[in-house]
Amino acid sequence: MNWKNGEYQPKQKRADEKKRHILDTALELFSAHGFHGTTAKAIASEAGVATGSFYRYFRDKKAAFMAVCLRMEEELGGRMFEFGWQMRQEKHSEQEILASMIRFAVTGHHRNKAFHREVLAMQILDPDVAAWTRAREKRLLGALLRFLEPMRSSYRVQDLEAAVELIYYAIEEVCHRAVLFDSPVGEERLVKALQEMLTGYLF
Repeated sequence: MNWKNGEYQPKQKRADEKKRHILDTALELFSAHGFHGTTAKAIASEAGVATGSFYRYFRDKKAAFMAVCLRMEEELGGRMFEFGWQMRQEKHSEQEILASMIRFAVTGHHRNKAFHREVLAMQILDPDVAAWTRAREKRLLGALLRFLEPMRSSYRVQDLEAAVELIYYAIEEVCHRAVLFDSPVGEERLVKALQEMLTGYLF
């Protein structure tokens, strides 16, 4: 069997579909009850599979939790940069691309808000989730640098590597404040201010 980080990587389509269904169910339960309020048995029951089937795909509920984290990273981070590259190919201005990618990130945080909050809590409490968070940040920072690098000469900033960190953490924190924790200023005003700030900083 092909295992990676406590997660079975099926090669057959039917097995892969069952695994996706279990992950969909795990996402729902982790969002509703949190990591500690969810059991492998409950995930299996809600998914309509035997508990043994759960353990065929995941070593334990932690492996299922991490698999959900990785899937959300791929769906949000990967698609955001694909979206940005597509806009660039369509000859949109860099300012338009920046504004659209910020909005993409905000929209992505609206999906599964409760699970995002659970991840933030777990990264403080659990070393495995904390390690994944650091690795995720490193991957996304690298992807953002690769995305901005071809247009380096069009930006005002001289230190692009430092700018990448500033941009990433600014967007991430605003998404958390505006979407996950209901900023008293309001989402629209906060996101607009972020767009204006980063546009003035870069261009």
